[in-house]
Amino acid sequence: MAKAHKKSLQNSLRLKKRSDFLRLQHKGVRQVMAHFILQAGKAPDPISRSRFGFTASKKIGNAVCRNRAKRRLRALSHALDAPALRACTDYVLIARQSVLGAEFASLAADLQKAMQAVHKKLDNPLPPKKHGHKQQN
Repeated sequence: MAKAHKKSLQNSLRLKKRSDFLRLQHKGVRQVMAHFILQAGKAPDPISRSRFGFTASKKIGNAVCRNRAKRRLRALSHALDAPALRACTDYVLIARQSVLGAEFASLAADLQKAMQAVHKKLDNPLPPKKHGHKQQN
């Protein structure tokens, strides 16, 4: 019984709504790594913990390959140490084809680097790019 409660608690910290994924895609920051892409952004609601979402497109392969890729990404997120995560932050891990054959230790090291990079980008946001025409003198 205790296991079921723990699993439901973990599920409450997962991103499942399409709107959350789209919010991070458009308003969050991203770090592209060899085996995955990490997107991060502020959570819309003040929560005390961080939340994760996982995706694997059909480019990865059939359903078996996509599920294996997402399981590997979930295992990576569980292996993270607490200082690497930030409260009130949402993360999305997007699988790339090479995630299926990569060593887990290599994936974990890449995730640590990606987390540091997105946190740095969240702390020092770049000014928005201006889309317009140059004025000619």
